[in-house]
Amino acid sequence: MNLGLISEYKVVRETDIGYMISDISGEYFLHYNECAGKHLKEGEIVSAFLFIDKMKRVAATLLTPKITINTGALCEIVETGSAGVFIDIETNRDVLLSSDDLISNKWPVVGDKLPCSLKTRAKNLFARILTKNEMLEMHDGTKLEEGKKYQGYVYRITDKGINIVDNHFNTIFIYFKNLRKSYRLGELVEVKITSSNENDYSGTLIEQKELMIDTDSQVILDYLNDHGGIMRYTSQSSPEEIFKEFKMSKAAFKRALGNLYKKQIIILEEKRTIQANYIIK
Repeated sequence: MNLGLISEYKVVRETDIGYMISDISGEYFLHYNECAGKHLKEGEIVSAFLFIDKMKRVAATLLTPKITINTGALCEIVETGSAGVFIDIETNRDVLLSSDDLISNKWPVVGDKLPCSLKTRAKNLFARILTKNEMLEMHDGTKLEEGKKYQGYVYRITDKGINIVDNHFNTIFIYFKNLRKSYRLGELVEVKITSSNENDYSGTLIEQKELMIDTDSQVILDYLNDHGGIMRYTSQSSPEEIFKEFKMSKAAFKRALGNLYKKQIIILEEKRTIQANYIIK
């Protein structure tokens, strides 16, 4: 049985609500709604896609799916649920991307996109996220230029950073120190290319230094406002703890502190930073 694939089938007979089609493995039901407006004749050969319908039965459609077990594409998230998220494969039946393939607290939301193909498991059909090698094979030859910005979707998240894929299946790695916040799978971002590698790119989501000073300063000021006007983080704090709390490099943190200090918004002490209007007790 060619579940999740497009194959050729013979029209066996017409029923009250559709057709029965067959191959050497058996017969499958093809509902009128799945015939793409075509009227079929007995003995005709058709190309159909086998899927699992809402009744958990193997059924067929003449609608061409966006992805199969053998082909992948960027697919939009159209629904979320406790079992995972459903993706649109451009047929009448959306397919589940299981929670087993997602990262806790970083699930995509409706409208996000992920690079997917199909897989079978326990006689059912599921979506799966493509591997980097699979995406490289799908690359259409379009190249990215260093210093320019491009849009892409987050498809992988690790402690080292995040991986992005664009519509041409270019893949871009962003080191964690070049991130501005926490991201979710499927999220659309605009990344600036910093270098071209052998088969992918490196990029950053941090704006130019002069543009980020006010933004970073506001992040620190928001933290102070939320913590009674005082914090233990200073210019002597480690890069790791600064990034963990503020999602910025130590250099960016020091620049932002300097900006706030020059504006007399904060008081810098050896082991703590204090908001200037905070009453020290």
